[in-house]
Amino acid sequence: MSPDRGSSEREPRPEQVSGEEARTVPATSTSLMDASHAGTLSAGCEALFRSTETTLQWAWRVLKCAKAGPGAGPLATSARQCALEFLDRVPPHVRRGVAELLGYSNLWQAVCTRLGRPVARSTEELQHELGEDLQVLLHGAQARLGTAAALEQGLLVHLGRLRDSRRGEPGAPLELRAALDAFTHSLSELMTAASAYRRAWEAAETELSESAAWLGAGDPGFCSWMADHLSETVFAWRNAHASVRTLRELGELSQQS
Repeated sequence: MSPDRGSSEREPRPEQVSGEEARTVPATSTSLMDASHAGTLSAGCEALFRSTETTLQWAWRVLKCAKAGPGAGPLATSARQCALEFLDRVPPHVRRGVAELLGYSNLWQAVCTRLGRPVARSTEELQHELGEDLQVLLHGAQARLGTAAALEQGLLVHLGRLRDSRRGEPGAPLELRAALDAFTHSLSELMTAASAYRRAWEAAETELSESAAWLGAGDPGFCSWMADHLSETVFAWRNAHASVRTLRELGELSQQS
């Protein structure tokens, strides 16, 4: 992958470094090392978790209203099936997503901490080390992007089934129709949160990929700059770790109740 795609955004720009002469770094890579990735992902994960908790309450309400049995109408049967599928698949998937972000924050912190240690390295050694680190972070982001995309797709299927069910029996009991409408609305908000979370992973994966390409160009100035900025993100990822760990604990508690 060539680091120069012909876009003016990817042309190098000077950046002043304290105690050193100005050197050039690619503009697109500055956002990768910004603390925003840690903050955006942890905020997106929390929004996803909170939306799931709210939707869970409506799923249980639907189950309560959609009583099974020989007298149940088609809407009650369909609504019950949708709620059961949601309960069976979505909350465990979200909890897995929380655990994956927690593991990724540990990984990023480990990379940042090691790079920040005062160890004498030649430019070639630093470039090789950074290349391996970026590949590990990139593969981790790609795996988690896959998890987030699968959740988004699954929610889309649930939402489509619910909307189809709602049109199936206009004469169903008012309480069931109201619960189903609220469940559908809540699921729509959860879908929005899942889409935002997937986009956050997509942005991280894209910028990691681009930065790996810039590193492969062999610019010593960029190599040194990136090592410095990776090391500076450890505090942001530490905060993200604390936030996501709290979400995991909340999820574990909800499973026990």
